[in-house]
Amino acid sequence: MKVKFLGSFFGEFPPPDYPEVVFVGRSNVGKSSLLNMVAGSKVARVSKDPGRTRAVNYFLLDNKVYLVDVPGYGYAKVKKEEVKGWKDMMEKYFMERKDNIKMAFLLVDSVVGMQPLDEQMIEWFEYYGIPYTLVLTKIDKATQRDIAKTLNQAKRFVGDSAVILSSAKENRGKKELLSRIFD
Repeated sequence: MKVKFLGSFFGEFPPPDYPEVVFVGRSNVGKSSLLNMVAGSKVARVSKDPGRTRAVNYFLLDNKVYLVDVPGYGYAKVKKEEVKGWKDMMEKYFMERKDNIKMAFLLVDSVVGMQPLDEQMIEWFEYYGIPYTLVLTKIDKATQRDIAKTLNQAKRFVGDSAVILSSAKENRGKKELLSRIFD
């Protein structure tokens, strides 16, 4: 697969020439790591510190689809004004691009489980008619009990077919993610 980084955007986004697949989730849930796994190379910067993605980052996959990495929500070691700026930027992105977004992957840490902000994001996707799939991340770090609990939480919102179990470290879930991206 060929992946090209197009840039970091703070409000003016690239022309909607390709369908978009967006990776969304709490800070430190593993969005950049998962995107790197899907791309098959380290195209997105990964950090252990929450809140490192501060712009809407666009990647072009195989000259067919935009992969979009957005700032995480929830905890981040930054000023409240900056978090508000991210929120405004995210709302602008989703409002302007909702017709171009073909899939949103909502990432949920399988150890932490679904949080109220994840549930709000689902409500937001449903309100705006954005198709989404829940992706349980970091299953390599979770116990079977953690995974079962988070899977049961997720199933309250979506059926079995709309949940992907993943581990960027173990390359698990890549086939399922690529299948949804290219469908």
